Amino acid sequence: MAHNNSLTKKFLLAAKYEEIHALEQLQKSCYNLIKLGQFVHQLQKERAMSNIYLASNRTLFEQQLQQQIKHSDVLQQALFESLAQTYLCTKPGVGNSRLYNLITISLQSLDTLYSLREKVAKQALNASQSTQSFTQIITSLLNVFLETADGASDPVITRLLVAYFNFMQGKEYAGQERACGAMAFASNKFDSEQKALLSHFQHNQQTSFEFFSQYADEQLTASYKLLLQDESNQEIDKLRTMLQQLAPNNNQELSQLSEVWFDVATARIDIMHQIEQQISKRLIAAAKEQIVAAKQSLDTHQGTLAIITKDSPDISISTTATLLSAELNGCTATNIAAEKLAANKTMYDLIAEQSQHIKLINNALSEARNVINEQKIINQAKFILIEQLKLTEAQAHKKLQKQAMDNHVSLHKVAEQIITLVD
Repeated sequence: MAHNNSLTKKFLLAAKYEEIHALEQLQKSCYNLIKLGQFVHQLQKERAMSNIYLASNRTLFEQQLQQQIKHSDVLQQALFESLAQTYLCTKPGVGNSRLYNLITISLQSLDTLYSLREKVAKQALNASQSTQSFTQIITSLLNVFLETADGASDPVITRLLVAYFNFMQGKEYAGQERACGAMAFASNKFDSEQKALLSHFQHNQQTSFEFFSQYADEQLTASYKLLLQDESNQEIDKLRTMLQQLAPNNNQELSQLSEVWFDVATARIDIMHQIEQQISKRLIAAAKEQIVAAKQSLDTHQGTLAIITKDSPDISISTTATLLSAELNGCTATNIAAEKLAANKTMYDLIAEQSQHIKLINNALSEARNVINEQKIINQAKFILIEQLKLTEAQAHKKLQKQAMDNHVSLHKVAEQIITLVD
């Protein structure tokens, strides 16, 4: 049967068009993630202010909290518009059902925000309950971020997304620490369980930022090192020490220190947010660079195929496919067909180049996706513990860590075991 060079060329170009389309969709998703990060930043601040308001019996931060709610609402609306523009105004991509489902869950979680604020205003819940509710909302939003990173098809962007997620996760632990410390100072109480929780948040910050450093470029890691040297980082250490030294039945009036703690912790977290914005810019720049590179490759393919059309050797598609398979598997084919192909390898080279390009992408994605999948499994195990044992997110995480330490295995391994038992 005569070969069909025309159909081969169409599919070769179609592969490039699909790559460009995937990159453009990923670029839109990156813009959306920036909006998500901005909203999360405001919710984290609102959580801490709510704690001071509740723990101080509504004597502190009443006006500041109302103003903060307005800031949160503006960013929430911007996120909603971005989500609709990114995912509902374009044709859904293949395999996006899990991402769309997680977006649905996060939006459902956000539906509870209005009633949560009402309860805070009426003091219908305590600071710990408020923290747990805010944290659940923020966690659902971060899960959308993690799933987007898992669906990314470009290794450069995926590594940046892994760095971005881990930095946001570290910042979230810093936010939980801010809320925990604010509650302790405002209420003049800090028992051993709360002290252990504060240490837990500090440890998890360090772990998350270590992961970030593994996947971030030199410029971003340099910015993080500057954060460690910032005055706010030194001040927060002093206040941490003060909290850890408080007696369980403390009689000192420390409520005013809640504002000092909040200001210092916020200054530190605001610097983290600036680093987040740097990561955002790097992410968008990388997406643009990858799109330009893919389009240049498409132009090259089209130019080369135009030349092939004028004079193409009589080599069948099956012969070309056999040789490509042999090359990709590290084999050497020496036969008459190979000699014919050697006379003009243009079509073969293009297909081989595209196949090798995809192979390199998959290899580069493998490591980053392993990190993402491990984090998703840990999150799933935490959700199981939260649902079945009625724990907070922090308590579930601590339970996983303790079991991992007791059994001398990784956190990921413990999470897998829990999921297997439930299944």
